[in-house]
Amino acid sequence: MDLSLRALYDAVERRVTPVVEDVVHSGEFRTANQVAGGVQRAVGRRVGGVVASMLHMVNLPAGTDVKKLRRQIGELDYEVRQLRLELAARDAERESEK
Repeated sequence: MDLSLRALYDAVERRVTPVVEDVVHSGEFRTANQVAGGVQRAVGRRVGGVVASMLHMVNLPAGTDVKKLRRQIGELDYEVRQLRLELAARDAERESEK
């Protein structure tokens, strides 16, 4: 029984595979895929905007707010590290002058 099931699968695969490959490699499929991707991105942006508005209405941060805050924290962290290095260099310079 297992052998006949495998033979059936192989027969279906031999007949279906060329048709599926022709469809997948066609220009129409490529165009449809690009349109679907564009629609998905547009809907995602719209839904993201609605969700952000709802979160802001209840005074909660949206994902874009969190991303912005993370970027700002990263920039501040970088600036603090630079200031520490400058202070350490000044301290070392003062120590060498004594």
